[in-house]
Formats: sequence, structure tokens, C-alpha cells
Amino acid sequence: MTSYLAALAATCGLLLPALSLAQTPVIAHGAVAPEAAKPAVAAPEAAHEKLSPSMRPLSPPVPVYHPPRRLPQQAVHYAKPAAKRQQHAAPARQPAMAPSLRAAAALGKRLLPPAAHAGKSPRLTVLACADGAPRHGAQGALYLVQNPGNQLLLGEAGVSHAVRQLRTPLLLVLASADCKAVNTARGDFSALPLAEQATLLSINVDKGGTPLSAQLDNLDNQVEAAVLLYGGEVEAGRLSVIGAYYDAAGQLGKRGQLVVTSINGERDKATIARLLRQRAVFNAATGIGTPLAGAGH
Repeated sequence: MTSYLAALAATCGLLLPALSLAQTPVIAHGAVAPEAAKPAVAAPEAAHEKLSPSMRPLSPPVPVYHPPRRLPQQAVHYAKPAAKRQQHAAPARQPAMAPSLRAAAALGKRLLPPAAHAGKSPRLTVLACADGAPRHGAQGALYLVQNPGNQLLLGEAGVSHAVRQLRTPLLLVLASADCKAVNTARGDFSALPLAEQATLLSINVDKGGTPLSAQLDNLDNQVEAAVLLYGGEVEAGRLSVIGAYYDAAGQLGKRGQLVVTSINGERDKATIARLLRQRAVFNAATGIGTPLAGAGH
């Protein structure tokens, strides 16, 4: 028995050094021994987990990727666009003026040269017929007011603005054979809309007359109404009301020309010719025929 225990003790003595050598790490020549393993430390608790359950976000924060900032030498230089040359836009082209309006402007220039009126513009107010969309306002040297039948009743606001605010010294009532409103007023227009009937009722012409006589009668009526409305300006020599017919078809023997039919109510052809020749169209209603130089314009 004693020998058995002695043998067991010897065997254990041989095994213990071997086991200790197996647990010892083998270090190669020249290698550094690793540090002793440190005990594991519990990971710190996330910030959102420290909050109460009612204040925690629905999901953990998502990390945001921020690209690395470029160094100055790596930044792309901003290229300024080349300066565009200033191109002056061409002025809007005015619509071509009707031949009758060009003739009216020429008459106003002949009766009232710019030098005699200190270059004031507009110098001439034109009350003309408009079959389409009426136009109002300054058209170069003239102030245009258009309405069906060149009626002063319909265009009084525009004419009064030109005469009494802009102080245009000439008021030309312009008629032509192309005025459809006057031609329509000669016949039965009861089938037209009420608004158009109201416009035509104020045109007082003979129902049985010719188209030319209707145009000339309406022209005389409008000139007479203007002389009555602006009588103070006419007698003071500040305004001249002229009635003219544009003879497009040569019905009056003046094809393509403007025929003056009255000056401030004066309809005598010889008197009209003299006043036009002398350019004495102001205050002609009283027979004075004030010369242009003495009219104060």
C-alpha cells in the first residue's frame, strides 16, 4: 500500500509541471509579450437610454455622415460667368398710322408749326370714328380719341382732357366714308343689340340720304357741338375746332386728301380757303380770324 501511494505521488509530480508549461504562452524570439488580459468593462449606457421611457426617442439616433472639409488648395475655384454685353432692345414699333390720321397730322403741322407753339406735343386733338377697338391717347404730335361715329357725346371725356388739361390748340373732327356707324345709322338697326342701338341713336342723320351726305351731316353736327361746348376757348383764341373729311375715294374731287369743311362753325368755302391760307384759324367763329402770331400760341 505504501508503495502504491508513493508511485501515485511521483506520477502527479511529473504531470503538474507539464500542465503548467501547457498553460504558459510560447513567445517567439524577438516578440513582445502581450499585456495581461484586462477585465472586461461594461459598455457605457447610451444617452437616450438614460432618459425616462416617456422621453426616449422612437429609435436610436442615426449617425450623420459629414464629408471631409476640403483644404483651400483642394477647393474648386468659382468661375464667374462672362459679363453679357448690354444689348439695347429695339423700341417697340408703333402700328402704322391710317392715311386719314397722317393727313390730319400734316394739317396740324401746317396750321401750327412747332416753332409757333414752343415745340409742345401733342398740338392737335383728333376725334375720329372707330369701327374696331377704340384707341385713345397721344399718337406723336396728335392726341387721338376714337368712338363709333366720331361723336363728341361718346368721347367728351378724352377730348376735354386734351383741350382743357393738355391745352391742345387744335381740335379736328375727322370723318370718312369708312365710318360704318354712320352708314348703319342711315338704315333700320332695330335688330342690333340694345347697347349698339343706344350708340347709334345719338347719330342724327337723314335716313333717306346718301352715304356721303350722312357723313358730312354728322361731321357738321359734331363740330357744332364742340364749338358750343368749348365756346370760351374758341372765342378767347385758345382753340380752333376744325371739321374735315378724308376723301379716300375722290367723292369730293380731292382723292386721298383731307378736305376742310368748317372752321369753328364757319362753312363758307371762300372764307375757309382764306383762313387756311393765312393760317388764321383761331377765333374764326366771330369773323375776326386772329392770325397765328397774335393768337398767343
